[in-house]
Amino acid sequence: MKYTATFALLILAIGIQTQRRSTICRCRQEDACWPTTAEWSSLNQSIDGKLRHLRPVGLPCQQSAYHKEKCDEVLAMTHNSSWRVDHPESLQLVSWESWPEKNQSCQIVREAVDGCAQGRIPLYSAAVESTKQVQQAVSFAKHRNLRLVVRNTGHDMAGRSSAPGSLQILTSGLKGINYTENFVPFITQGSAEPMGPAVTIGAGILTGELYATGSEKGFVVLGGACSTVGIAGGFIQSGGMGILSPSKGLGSDHVLQVEIVTADGSHIIANQYQNEDLFWAVRGGGGGTFGVITSVTLRAFADLPATVTGIQINTPSADAIFWAGVKTVLSILPELTDAGNSARMIVLPASSTGGASASFEGYTFNKKGAVSLLALQRALDDFGIPFKLSHDFQGNLSRFLAAPKGVDLAGISVIPGSVFLSYDLVASKDGPAKVTSALSDLRLGPGSSFSVDAFGGGQVVNNKNRINSAVHPDWRSALLSLTVGRGVPPGYTLETLKSIESELENDQLPRLRSLEGGRKGAYLAVAYPNEVYFQDSFWGKNYDRLLKVKRAWDPEDLFITRVGVGSERWDDEGMCTRADSGLWHALARF
Repeated sequence: MKYTATFALLILAIGIQTQRRSTICRCRQEDACWPTTAEWSSLNQSIDGKLRHLRPVGLPCQQSAYHKEKCDEVLAMTHNSSWRVDHPESLQLVSWESWPEKNQSCQIVREAVDGCAQGRIPLYSAAVESTKQVQQAVSFAKHRNLRLVVRNTGHDMAGRSSAPGSLQILTSGLKGINYTENFVPFITQGSAEPMGPAVTIGAGILTGELYATGSEKGFVVLGGACSTVGIAGGFIQSGGMGILSPSKGLGSDHVLQVEIVTADGSHIIANQYQNEDLFWAVRGGGGGTFGVITSVTLRAFADLPATVTGIQINTPSADAIFWAGVKTVLSILPELTDAGNSARMIVLPASSTGGASASFEGYTFNKKGAVSLLALQRALDDFGIPFKLSHDFQGNLSRFLAAPKGVDLAGISVIPGSVFLSYDLVASKDGPAKVTSALSDLRLGPGSSFSVDAFGGGQVVNNKNRINSAVHPDWRSALLSLTVGRGVPPGYTLETLKSIESELENDQLPRLRSLEGGRKGAYLAVAYPNEVYFQDSFWGKNYDRLLKVKRAWDPEDLFITRVGVGSERWDDEGMCTRADSGLWHALARF
């Protein structure tokens, strides 16, 4: 790109001005601008008494504040995902409750003596149950310059639903499910075309709740496997993959309309007819970034039968036979998804007892899928790879999906990282061997794992020219989303955390990306939370457009998340702008 002399001088002038400009910060508890008790009380009154002062979930177990009954409950329920959904002072991954850089944590240990600090848990929570209450909370944060976060179920794996010294808007109380046979989008002028069966849900509806309703009414939606995820929140705003994706597309491909409260407190309806830029952005542009979604309308499909095939491979160690089993599974995934079927494999190369395991689950909806899995079983037998087999026919897919699967991670510390692997790579002659070799070179120890999700290909790819949304373009060529989960030991130190992050960032993820000759997109919901090039990794060429939408709807960055759109202007916790933010802000206008 060639710059004119005038433009070069402008850049220089902006840079000089930036150096003179002081950093802008959100109002903090120790600042004079912090709301008074009376002002917090006024907010509480305006949202019908739904404001809560939050303290860390582990506080009742601390020696200084010990409460036996409450501590017993915390210890018993800490790994229960549903319990954590209902407790806004907690998150599904406890590593995001701590603030190791400031040595702030609150361990869930009976009669702990190390103290209990607030960490990254918000100071207040507005447990909203109506759009009006959302508007009141947003306006309060905006006019008092508060750090604002949006939390639904606390599943976010990059810490986007918590922040130190913040006000939390808790959307899990926004309930409601309304199914219609022929949904017509809202339009202010003219008439909109009916779009067929659909279901409108409040932001707080859990995936399991929606599947259960679908089972009763005979429909199914494209959701994920975790029953306690809020499907209208981070799921669709991250793109949303599920077992129906190869046959139907991504979850965000089937969003027909959203209702959202924006940074100025307005209640907006966005669809293909109005507020189209916002509608485009929230379908894959990241949660907690463009406003507070209060409801979503999703396309509904007729319920259908499915067969769930389980293959369990266990070996004394991650030896050649074990990795041959992984390679054999990878080799059948292209043809499986070509026919609209899907699969997931969770691999633990090393357990605490020294053994290795690969747990495969295939979801088939047609004869071609059954034939592919039969071929897989025969191939495993031919290679002498030991495995256990199970078949479970489900006459009603939504009923199967509504039941908890034991995959809702809760009360643990994990650092994730993900990459897409293309259909062309995995379907190539040497593709499965190359992928298997890279996976075996990760050298994951006890407490760490990786998952291979064959939820791409098929209709996800076919929707490339049919769906216009903010999801990473690499989705439209991907077959697999491969996620590494690095376990973090209890009571970890900042040094331990940084060591694990360094291995993941500088060794393990680069090994996987090298399979595609360099950088490749990543699934936003489980991506590495400290991604340096997050703009490219999470959104690719869509990022520039997303940034323009962000500037249009939220010019003051009220809604900021870690590694979210526009976050390069802010520090890691979204509390203060970076020193070069003035230059960045000016360049964003060009």
